[in-house]
Amino acid sequence: MKIGAVLTLTGGHGVAGGLSENPSTYPNREGSRFFASASRMLVDLLGQSLLDRAIAKLRAFGVVESCVISEGTGTNQVVPSTSNSSAFIAAWESAVARHMQQGVDLLLLIRMSTYTDLAYSELVQFHLEKRSALTQVYGTDSSLDIALVDASFLRDAGSAYRKALGGLIPQQQRFLYGGYVNRLIKPQDFRKLVEDGLRGTCGLYPVGIEVQPQIWHGHGAEVDSSAIVQGPAFVGAGSRVAASCTLMGATAIEGDCEIDYGTMVDQSCILQDSYIGMGLDVRRSIVIDKTVFHLERNVEVSIGDRRLIGVNGSKPLPSLPKTAPFLMNEI
Repeated sequence: MKIGAVLTLTGGHGVAGGLSENPSTYPNREGSRFFASASRMLVDLLGQSLLDRAIAKLRAFGVVESCVISEGTGTNQVVPSTSNSSAFIAAWESAVARHMQQGVDLLLLIRMSTYTDLAYSELVQFHLEKRSALTQVYGTDSSLDIALVDASFLRDAGSAYRKALGGLIPQQQRFLYGGYVNRLIKPQDFRKLVEDGLRGTCGLYPVGIEVQPQIWHGHGAEVDSSAIVQGPAFVGAGSRVAASCTLMGATAIEGDCEIDYGTMVDQSCILQDSYIGMGLDVRRSIVIDKTVFHLERNVEVSIGDRRLIGVNGSKPLPSLPKTAPFLMNEI
């Protein structure tokens, strides 16, 4: 059986208002713009982005090809509505058409707004047993923006796949999923996902070697022998933790970061390419670029002094192409 997938990167609804819950509070900060855009799915969490993890999971399941589309303005449905931009709808139709030309039997539609540990094999088995044209996945409260479609119902739709799928919605089957779900609505949810991954309560496994029980290092990570690291903890590929530092409280240091001399990082996520200066105390925070978001106080602060917090080196943060909403990933 040949299975294809279309993944949609949400553009504004995945994290309420960016890092802060009010999008107008910090309209010009890089962190807010990043977390309010589809790019947040490209940032590493425990060594690999959610997009790359999703594609790898599909590949392991046996999906022959996946298409990735940037949504732009966002929607609340796995099937595009008329409120979406014409460019996005055209890209979505083109992605589905490509799969039809490849002769897929089943088509997975995934809107990347939520993290789950859903086993695709169970979804496919349910779909086939029910002889369903369209099966949507639901959690305990609402839809998880994952659908499986029998491609035979789309084969003759021409360039009107969206309309054909809309016609299948009234007869859809509901697959009820009771496993791990994180809606990724606010920054605290991203932190919770990382912590759950470190503690082994979800499938977001650290990408690296477990050098000590519940302590993982990515390739080329350097931790000074005088540093104190209390597991669970993760130090990403190419990152450096200097002398007399302390990492504790399920802290994650993503790739190519530098934690300078004598700094403590507790219950925090330091996202990729970040520099944390000497003698600092970073607690219950997410750090990205020059921005610190405090998870308990729900306050976001931009740091102007590079000696305190800044970008490590000259690598830009992950971003999507501004000119093309349509990305192809063949797997």
